[in-house]
Amino acid sequence: MSLAAGRLRSRIDIRRVAEVDDGRGGSDLTVTPIATGVRAEVKALTGSEAVLEKVLQDVRVYRITIRWRGDVSAKDQIRYGTEELNVRSAVDPDERREQLVIIADTRSTLG
Repeated sequence: MSLAAGRLRSRIDIRRVAEVDDGRGGSDLTVTPIATGVRAEVKALTGSEAVLEKVLQDVRVYRITIRWRGDVSAKDQIRYGTEELNVRSAVDPDERREQLVIIADTRSTLG
């Protein structure tokens, strides 16, 4: 399936969470931008509720399609508007390096 430019109507930011030395023998989590303003097709797949950290929260799952890039992994996060999403998988569906399909959700993201 070809990835027509007209499908990519939304913009997302791709971010990476990493541990950095805090200088006191411990570590802190930091969020570093990988790419900003990436054109994407974003489709909501499901929505549900879950108890996270003893609080009932809405959990949404999205399928995000972008032009292929090899630096997105399940360790990354996506910002879509005000949504903070965890990447659960990132695959090239036909192995032609034309598009990348990302499944991401709102469950327990680091803000």
